Amino acid sequence: MQRRDFLRVVAQAAGSALAFGRATHGAEAAGNGESQGAKEYLRSIMPSRERIAQFTEVMTPEESVQRSNGWTYDPELGWVHCPATHSNGVDKSKTFYSYESDGARRVGHFASKPCRIHAYGDSFTHCDQVSDGETWEEYLAAHLQEPIRNYGVGGYSVYQAYRRMLKVEKQAGAGHIILNIYDDDHFRNLDAWRSIRSGPNSQCGFTLPHLRVNVGQGRCEQVENLLRTIGEVSKLRDEDFIAKAFKDDPGLQLMLATRAAGGATPKTVSAIAASFGVPVAKPGSGNLVQQIRQIHTEASLYATRNVVSWFEKFVNGAGKKLLIILSFGRGNMASALAGGPRFDQGFVEWLRTKPYPVIDMRDVFAQEYRQSRLEIGPFLNRFYNGHHTPAGNFFTAWAIKGRVAKWLDPAPLPYRP
Repeated sequence: MQRRDFLRVVAQAAGSALAFGRATHGAEAAGNGESQGAKEYLRSIMPSRERIAQFTEVMTPEESVQRSNGWTYDPELGWVHCPATHSNGVDKSKTFYSYESDGARRVGHFASKPCRIHAYGDSFTHCDQVSDGETWEEYLAAHLQEPIRNYGVGGYSVYQAYRRMLKVEKQAGAGHIILNIYDDDHFRNLDAWRSIRSGPNSQCGFTLPHLRVNVGQGRCEQVENLLRTIGEVSKLRDEDFIAKAFKDDPGLQLMLATRAAGGATPKTVSAIAASFGVPVAKPGSGNLVQQIRQIHTEASLYATRNVVSWFEKFVNGAGKKLLIILSFGRGNMASALAGGPRFDQGFVEWLRTKPYPVIDMRDVFAQEYRQSRLEIGPFLNRFYNGHHTPAGNFFTAWAIKGRVAKWLDPAPLPYRP
C-alpha cells in the first residue's frame, strides 16, 4: 500500500473509533447525571420546537415530501420513514423516497407477485442516498425475478430491526428473513435517546426502545421507548424532565467521560465497567478512553448476540429461514482493506457456529479490492457516498445473489432446471 493511502486509512479508522468513543459512557459520573456538566450537555442536545413539530406532525405523503426530513415518530419503534426528497445523491443529485402502505420501501420489480423475502436493518438496508429503484433489494429482485420487501429504517439498532420484524411478520409474513447489521447498529442497541451519543443534529435524534445489559450476570433487559405518545415528545425540551429521566443513563455517563476536560480517570472506567457488567480492562490495554471504548464495544456486541438469538428463536418457531449480512461504513471498510483488526471479531466467530448463511461484506469487498490496482480511497469512492452509491448497492446485490439463490426453497426462476 502506498504511504498516502495508508495515512488516509489511519485517519478514517481514527474517525470511526472516535464515533465509537462518542458512543461510550462515563464522566466521573455514575450517579452524577444531575451534575452541572450533565445538565449542560443535555441542554445542548435538546431538539428545537421546529424539529419536534416536523418529527411529530401527521402529514399526507405529498406534504411530507415537501416538509419532512423523512423520519417520523412511532411510539413503539421510536421512528419510521415517511416520503421525502433529499439532495444527497451521487454526483449531487436528488434522491426520492416513497413507501408501500405497510411501510416497506417502494417495491418496483414484481410488486404484484407474492413476496418470499423480507429485509430488516438500518440505512444500509433502507439504502439511504439512492432513489427507490437503486436499492440492493431492487437490483437483486430484478435478477431473482421476484419481489423483495425492504423494511430497513435509517438509524435503527439491531434491536429496533427485531422489533419491526415482529410487527411486520405478524401482519404479513414471509418465509425468508434477511437481517442486515451495520457496524454502528451494535452500539445503537444501548441508546435510550439517540442524540446523547450522536449530538443535536442527528436526523433521528429522538428516544427509542433499547437494551440494558449486564454481561457478567448474563442479563439483557428490553426497555420500551420512553416517550409513548406524540404529545410526550415535547418533553425533550423540558430541562427538569430530561435531567431526571436520563440521570442514570449509561450512555450519558459515557459521553460525559469522553468529553470531560480532565479526561477519564480509573474511577470512571470502573464505574462504566460496573454499569455494563464488563470486567475492567487489564493494565496496558490502552489509555483510559480506549478502555472505556473496549467496555462499551463488549457490551454492545453482547446486546447484538442476544437480539440475533431472538431472531433465531422467532424464525425457528415460525418455520422461516434466516440470512445475516454484515455491512460497514467507509471507515471500517477502509481499515479492513488495510488489514486492520476487526472490532467485532468475537461476534463474527460466534456467528460462524450458526447453521444459517452469514455474509460478511468486508470479505466481499476485500476480494474485489485484490483484483483492483487502485488505492483504497479511490477504490471505495465508487461504492460509497456516505452510504452506498447505486454502484455500491448493485455490487452488494451481485455479491450476495448466489448465497440468496441457494438459500431460497424452491430456487428462484433463473436458477431452476
